[in-house]
Amino acid sequence: MNKHALSRVAAAGAVLALAAAPAALAARPDDPGSQGKGHGKVGTHGKGGAKGVTYVFKGTYTGGGSVDVARGNAHARKADLVGGSVSFDLSAAKLVVGDTVPDGVLTADDVVAGDRVVVKARLPRKDPGDQPYAARQLVDQTNPPVVETESDTD
Repeated sequence: MNKHALSRVAAAGAVLALAAAPAALAARPDDPGSQGKGHGKVGTHGKGGAKGVTYVFKGTYTGGGSVDVARGNAHARKADLVGGSVSFDLSAAKLVVGDTVPDGVLTADDVVAGDRVVVKARLPRKDPGDQPYAARQLVDQTNPPVVETESDTD
């Protein structure tokens, strides 16, 4: 073999070795002893996950856990929940309200009919299901909580 033919064969061998090296050296996540993290559990990523999305409702509290919804985020609008009355279960909700019933305890009784409120609920993306929805948070904008300052405690 002449000098040029030998260098061509060596160059071709080097190219083939470089092309095959990444495939041979790549660790598959399913292999025992592999340090790859893989893709996790099947079905936990992407749209429509099991956890749902946050719906935000803004409107007037009418009593008994019901809100006349005037505005909402995109999820509430797409579910056609804006412009009507929506019922909520407030038993497990975080309440950000003022103590209108001066008993020292913040409960749903502190939200008065006619108050402007914001309610957040975690519901399925496409179909929120049947009412009442379990509220995660209720913020009373008419009677916000009183924040004590240092001068108030003196």
